[in-house]
Amino acid sequence: MANLRIPGPTPLLPQVLSSLSQQMISHRGKSYEKIHQEIILGLQYFYQTKNPIYLLTASGTAGLETAIVNFFSPGDQVVFFTCGEFGNRWAEIGRRFGLKVTQVKFVDGTGVKNVQKTLSTMDKIAGVFITHNETSTGVLNNLFEIAHIVKAHSSKPLLLVDSVSALGGTDLPMDSLGIDVLISASQKAWMASPGIAMVAVSPYAWEKHQRSTFPRYYFDLSLYEKFSQKNQTPATPAVSVLYSLRTSLDLLKKEGKEKVFQKHIELRDYFRSEIKKLGLKLLVADAEASPTITALFPPTGVDEKEWRNILKDKYQLVIAGGMGELKGKIVRVAHMGYITKLDLDQVVDSFKKSLKEMS
Repeated sequence: MANLRIPGPTPLLPQVLSSLSQQMISHRGKSYEKIHQEIILGLQYFYQTKNPIYLLTASGTAGLETAIVNFFSPGDQVVFFTCGEFGNRWAEIGRRFGLKVTQVKFVDGTGVKNVQKTLSTMDKIAGVFITHNETSTGVLNNLFEIAHIVKAHSSKPLLLVDSVSALGGTDLPMDSLGIDVLISASQKAWMASPGIAMVAVSPYAWEKHQRSTFPRYYFDLSLYEKFSQKNQTPATPAVSVLYSLRTSLDLLKKEGKEKVFQKHIELRDYFRSEIKKLGLKLLVADAEASPTITALFPPTGVDEKEWRNILKDKYQLVIAGGMGELKGKIVRVAHMGYITKLDLDQVVDSFKKSLKEMS
């Protein structure tokens, strides 16, 4: 079996795999409602929130679009702080829907900075958007510092956070930080199948939702709220994916969120130290490094695509390449969800052997 180390979908535990083979049930029946309720409670535990969480049968990107169309109206002034390809995409969604977007871009491989300075020059801001964990670079933005700056702004903007590739494996207490909309997806650190976006919404964001004028239907959270009262979704959900998510949440909760978060930090630090021993250059500084994904440069003279192909074909190791401006320049290795130190040792060993062959 391949050592799958791409940033989603991630490997599934045997118990999670087994859960996918369960027979279908009615999504309007009591059996489904019980599963739905258990999933929401499990997600609230890791989101560290009392806010409602809505389950969309869609990708994480759909969750980002949902955040645009439910809380704003055409022409609203918003700010996107971006430091990589996924932040750029979210800003582009905002532009396509007619928001007045100010995008503050930071160099790929560095985190968001100077939030106070930027916001202080603006009078009226409807929302501030930030990617918590930039999957394209392996940067973790410090929401513990950023959140209170945003919430202190005189125009009281919404704070919207994309944590698709970190939540479930990284500490991000929604309620205590004052995050208004928090998005994740099932196929990353949650150790479940792809196909479910999870969107948590604060009471303040819900007030804004009542005044939003963007057209929407499938992503209309008013529908999701109505059906959530019965522990259902407006349209047919991906039942098998939810089976897997319920099982993975049960396993994660038994381990405890503090241990899960600490495990990801320890694996990140271990892997980065081993990469340094190989003499390979990391893209991101230690202080901003993601607990769930690491980006690094191939040695000078080594073609990254050729390297990845050798790793896949000869060593059964599957890693990701760069995106956007970093395409062809870096490789990315995920260490989220169902992973052990042994998996990372196999990555390092494959790196050593493959690079020796290519030298």
